[in-house]
Amino acid sequence: MSTADRIVIRHIEGRRSERVAWLLEELGIPYELDFIQGDILGSLLTLEQYHEMRMTPIVHIGDVVMVESSAILEYLLSKYGKGSGLRPAEDAPEFPAYLEFLHFAEGTALSKIIADATERRLRKVMTQAGVTPPETPKLPGDAGARTGAQRVMHYANNTLAKRPYFAGNNFTAADIMMHFALKLGAPIAAGADFNVREILSGKQDWLESFPNIRSFMARMAARPAFQRAMQSTMPAGPPLM
Repeated sequence: MSTADRIVIRHIEGRRSERVAWLLEELGIPYELDFIQGDILGSLLTLEQYHEMRMTPIVHIGDVVMVESSAILEYLLSKYGKGSGLRPAEDAPEFPAYLEFLHFAEGTALSKIIADATERRLRKVMTQAGVTPPETPKLPGDAGARTGAQRVMHYANNTLAKRPYFAGNNFTAADIMMHFALKLGAPIAAGADFNVREILSGKQDWLESFPNIRSFMARMAARPAFQRAMQSTMPAGPPLM
């Protein structure tokens, strides 16, 4: 790879930027990680010098600077991953599902998961302050009986009951995108407090109700590229926050 194609990932441990490292490990493309090990806040505050959004990932690919992990993965695949199998051909039957889950991970899944976590925190603060939280109206049907995070987890579990990966029979970048969402979604769907270190440690099993997701996560953890990416992005293990 030429100097013009040098890839630098502005990173925070335990955050979405691990997706980019994982994809590049799968492709065998070298990259650099820029973060302060063990310092979440310090890593965050350095980001503003690279992008006004101060978010992660911020990725430099030569002269190109990008945010938004699904867009970054698509760009990297178009540049380095043609024929890799990580992106189905556009005329392949798996392509629509690939596109759906590549973008569902952020567009719907994580937005609902984080909304649930935020609502739970707010209700807890209100209760501690002696204020009775308002009742959330329930609509009929399974969806009406479930929180947003629970709907995401059930949809993912039901999808994986039909096929081993989100796009079909083969591992793709859509699985990289969904993995991070499911890792956060499981404890939130179970009603657990949002604790990044506990979530990333894997010591507590929140997937009892989602056996197909549990099998999927185990297959992901067994991938050598995933293991290399986790070692490089969290060299001392899950962060404290």
